[in-house]
Amino acid sequence: MHKDKGICKGICKEYKVRKPRDGTSRYLSGQVRCQICGVFITRQGCHDREENLVTDDTVDLYCNCCNCMVRSKPRNKPGMKTIKKTPQEEYNNLKKTN
Repeated sequence: MHKDKGICKGICKEYKVRKPRDGTSRYLSGQVRCQICGVFITRQGCHDREENLVTDDTVDLYCNCCNCMVRSKPRNKPGMKTIKKTPQEEYNNLKKTN
């Protein structure tokens, strides 16, 4: 495909997709995110390490547009937000364990 890396050439616009209407995650519906291009695209807009077409079993995906690795899993798991504690609360918790 492309040997140069890291520059969006606009090819990704052909594979750009919208958020699913049923409320499921973009990643669960098979979409991947290219951080360089800044868009969610279909798996058909990607290739593997050897520049072969992507199948459902392909793990390492690269954007056809900028040739950079795309993200196929979310960075954070849903529902795993941490509650920020105040310094006094952290001190009290440490004091209780000691």
